Order: sequence, then C-alpha cells, then structure tokens
Amino acid sequence: MNLKEIKISSTKVFANSFIELYEDEVLLPNNHKSKRIYALHYGAAAVLPITKDNKIVLTKQYRYPIHSESIEIPAGKKDFKDELGIDCVTRELEEETNYTSSKIEKLLDIHTCVGYSNELIEVFVAYDCVYEKGIRETDEDEFIEVLIYELDEVISMIDNGIITDAKSIIAIQSYLLKR
Repeated sequence: MNLKEIKISSTKVFANSFIELYEDEVLLPNNHKSKRIYALHYGAAAVLPITKDNKIVLTKQYRYPIHSESIEIPAGKKDFKDELGIDCVTRELEEETNYTSSKIEKLLDIHTCVGYSNELIEVFVAYDCVYEKGIRETDEDEFIEVLIYELDEVISMIDNGIITDAKSIIAIQSYLLKR
C-alpha cells in the first residue's frame, strides 16, 4: 500500500529566525484532499554530560509552553541550517553549564514531533566532563540552574515524573542500554 501524501499547494503562515510554519493542501492515498499544518525547524542538538566521577549534569529552567520548570540535559537549537550537531552541543554544554569535554560521542537522532514538525535533535553523550571556572555566557533570555546528580537519582526522577522532557529521557535510556 502506498502511504505517501502528495503536496498540492503550500502557504507559509509564519517565519522567524529558527522556525517556519506552513499550511499545505495534500492529496491522500485514497485520492481525497486534506490540510497539513507543520513547522520546519533547523534542528537542535542535546548532550548527556557525565563527569569524571560519573555524575550527571542537568539543567533546570522555566519552560513557558508548559508553564513550569523543567529538568533537562543541556540542549539548544542549531544557529544555522547546516551547523553540525557536535559543534552545537559543544557550545551549549559550555554555555549552559560551564562544563567541557574532550570525549563527545553521538548516541542517536530523534524526531520530536513527527505529527507537526520536522525537528530533528541529534543526541550526544559527553564523557569526563570538567567544570571550567568563569561566568557562563547564556543567552540574555535564558536563566538556567545547573544540577549534579548520581545516575540512580536521575533514573528515580524519571520514574517519579520529575523529569518529563522527552529528549532527556531518551538520552538517558539510550545511554543505559548502550552501557
């Protein structure tokens, strides 16, 4: 069975520096027409930082769309369309936490919301992270608290619904599966 939908027309509804919103008319496999509203995103990268003494570095920040604080792995959007994920996570790790690592490996890629966005997050793990003294240079609209946990504590936080961020849960579970 052919499941492909064919674009008939496309209208850009909104655009800013990192996302574009479209409304398309499509032809379905059964020859009926339908609308598809979706976001095009440059992509992002995220990193699970692990210190030399096997502690997990997480961040806490207020996330306006959920009107709540969220505990997450460091992550950020790519600054331009073809930015490499490794460059993005290296920058975000240092900006958000003041930690650096000389051993960063790719874990996996995840599409976050395939029903309405093409966003792809490249997920990495950073080993032997070291704290670098100095003032973090976060974006002017970012307010981030850095948290350090044992791996067992992080697993418990996922189990108890304290960590609900999908990219963070996937990164931690992927890391545990590959250990």
